[in-house]
Amino acid sequence: MSVNAIPEKVINYNVYFDNEKLIGVNADATLPKLEPMTETVSGAGLAGEYESPVPGHFGKIEMDLSFNTVSEDSAKLLVPGTKSLVLRASQQSYDVAGGQMQYRPLKITLKVLTKGVDLGKISPGKATGTKNTFEVLYIKIEENGNTLLELDKINFIYNVFGVDVLADIRNQI
Repeated sequence: MSVNAIPEKVINYNVYFDNEKLIGVNADATLPKLEPMTETVSGAGLAGEYESPVPGHFGKIEMDLSFNTVSEDSAKLLVPGTKSLVLRASQQSYDVAGGQMQYRPLKITLKVLTKGVDLGKISPGKATGTKNTFEVLYIKIEENGNTLLELDKINFIYNVFGVDVLADIRNQI
């Protein structure tokens, strides 16, 4: 992306489960929210308290994937065990200097555990809105070939734009 590019939107995306494209995925996939674990710090000489984040440690990380109807693909995701999901998108930005649209790939790789499914509603002429919910154990976000974020809770890895946040801590323990 050029210096003068204005990020605009996701043009479209696909979801893959074990390298197989999922069919019938709804327009929205709710991406995970990363919320660091914190500890409240207070004590003598402090004017109150503050929340101190624990480097590279996060609370539960959930993700939802919605389907148009109850389907084979949504049912496959209920089988116990770790699953690999990949979201591949094309993003659009406007290059101010060149006066043209630019497109760049976005890839989000996830390793997840199934937490449950909301089968949705059944009504004539309507989508059911079936929604699978997952616990995210691993996430890697790549844009235009650059790794922006990689979090692997099981293997104690947290990289942010090339910085291995937990490297010193891993070496100390």
